[in-house]
Amino acid sequence: MDTTVFVLVTDHKYFPKAKTTIRDIRSRGEWHGDIVMIAIDFHANQNFLDFYQIQQKRFTHIQEKKDLCNILNYCPFSDTIDGREISKPNQWEKLHVFDPFFKQWDRVVFVDAGLRVLHNVHESFLKLDYKNAFLAPDDGGNYVSLPNPDKLFKTQVSHGCQQRLRDSLEPFGGLDILEKNYFLNCVWVYDTAILDTCTKQEMINGIVKYPICKTNEMTMMNLFLHFKYKLWKPFPVHVPNTTHKKILFDWCELNNPSPSTWCDYCLIKYPCTISMEDT
Repeated sequence: MDTTVFVLVTDHKYFPKAKTTIRDIRSRGEWHGDIVMIAIDFHANQNFLDFYQIQQKRFTHIQEKKDLCNILNYCPFSDTIDGREISKPNQWEKLHVFDPFFKQWDRVVFVDAGLRVLHNVHESFLKLDYKNAFLAPDDGGNYVSLPNPDKLFKTQVSHGCQQRLRDSLEPFGGLDILEKNYFLNCVWVYDTAILDTCTKQEMINGIVKYPICKTNEMTMMNLFLHFKYKLWKPFPVHVPNTTHKKILFDWCELNNPSPSTWCDYCLIKYPCTISMEDT
């Protein structure tokens, strides 16, 4: 029987959101197996960890994220999305989810702190064929013909310095990949066998080597997992081989052209029909 671990990454600021997601996984998700929480810069309350049977894992800080901030302070992105390349460096710590530590399980399911798990995980995540692959949602969404012209990889990289852009993309397929679709990384599933193909350290080295990532670790993960190693498989809209017909994932219910509520989904990043105060 394959072994699975659910993983979250959080700093102290996002810990309240992480607690909501953990409660979801244990209650609505009906998951009684392993959960690992990667804690950045703080120690979580031990009573909480014991009550929900959470393993807290600490890793050494990724120094390269600070080196990148130093570079960008002198040569900032002229086409930044929201400044996160400097203001949100802790996002790079998600790369620890690819640490060899996780090889002790067969399958890793990562969920963002705050993401709402709304259905039994055995009838959602764990129904997906994850063997030798990395699975994540297409940022093009469920209701637009793919590739979505408004959600192409060119939106994820800085075009401020064309030579730097060309040099950075050359190992991954060149400028042609700018017109390709890409995945969101607020939730993903992967076979730990892929860690022998794509390593955490390789992606960490890319932080400074390829300083074009407007969405930090999400851009870097796409460069390696999608474009270099061809490991990405998009989430299906509906979970295959189930009777519930729920939508596996969406950013928000408002994306759906048909009326819907949280009850129609397995997981939602930013729900509008349920709040943290409701649960």
